Amino acid sequence: MTKSKKRFDIKRYKRIIPYVAVGLVTLVLVFVGSIDKHSSEVSLSLDTFAANDYNVSTDQLTELYMVADLSDTLGLASAPDVASNYIITNTMYDSGQTSTGKLEKPNITNIAVSRGVIEYTVKEGEDVDTIAAKYNVTSDDIRWSNGLKTTEVEAGTVLYIPSVSGIVYTVKEDDTIESVAEKYGSSAAEIIALNDLEVSGISEGMRIVVKGGSLPETERPEYVAPQPVQTQTTTSTYTYTYLGNSSVRQDIEVVGYFYNLGGPYGAGQCTQWAWYNRQDLPNLLGNANAWARNAAAYGYQVDNTPSAGAVLQTTAGWYGHVGYVEAVNPDGSIIMSEMNYGIPYRVIRSTIPASAVGSFYYIH
Repeated sequence: MTKSKKRFDIKRYKRIIPYVAVGLVTLVLVFVGSIDKHSSEVSLSLDTFAANDYNVSTDQLTELYMVADLSDTLGLASAPDVASNYIITNTMYDSGQTSTGKLEKPNITNIAVSRGVIEYTVKEGEDVDTIAAKYNVTSDDIRWSNGLKTTEVEAGTVLYIPSVSGIVYTVKEDDTIESVAEKYGSSAAEIIALNDLEVSGISEGMRIVVKGGSLPETERPEYVAPQPVQTQTTTSTYTYTYLGNSSVRQDIEVVGYFYNLGGPYGAGQCTQWAWYNRQDLPNLLGNANAWARNAAAYGYQVDNTPSAGAVLQTTAGWYGHVGYVEAVNPDGSIIMSEMNYGIPYRVIRSTIPASAVGSFYYIH
């Protein structure tokens, strides 16, 4: 019995033809995604777009996405590069679609103004307060972002306004996103997201929004640095006859005039001021030129070493002179107050340099 030849049943395999076709397309896409993105002329890399003046079509973007997705799914070595290309290309595409479905070349590495910054031209009759209310930010946000000391602003002025409450900051040479966030009280992650810095990062001169940021007091445009106090230094030299030495009073300051201090010594005299500050001393020490000798007789310590609270004594002049040591400075100079240094009732405060402090007696 002769066997009949089995006929090829095309209907039996017709159902799997679509799957075979899809598989072939997938292999082609995988092959394209695996090609060296820098060397291939067919690769959808940045080199490809550069050759076409950075024009990106919607079909190219879709194809690049599929290649990136498949490369990642299959764990290909080129997956990171392909994914990076897709992110950058998508950023180019999102930055401004043209009527022909293609994009002009953007400057993605040195954008002057980030997405988070609003450029606004002031209209007649507006001020910072009205503009701040329009954009739901504070007046300080706008002032600090534009270096304005007040809320007054002329019509036609271009302002940079943060799209959320915070400040518009111009990036400096050594800035990083992290250093800007830390200095102005924001979050690096929020700065990146708000300004689309995932790919390009920041560069010098770029304006970015620092969300929730605030300028330190010294950087605010209304800040006025304190002016150094100009102090007039007056010096006077005279000779202390008892010790044969001289001294210079420095930084002389008039404390005031005192008419009612009371006490056993002459009103307006140096002895009255010394007694007023050291009322523990005996009332019968006599003229100033005798105070050191008489105080020692009463048992007080008398020497040539100053201390805060001691009475300074010299025999200068007809009746001598006394003063009150208010402080001894680290450099060995002393701060002394005294009455009737040339003018009765007047009290002055001055510094006696360290080189001369040993020229006096001190009653401790």
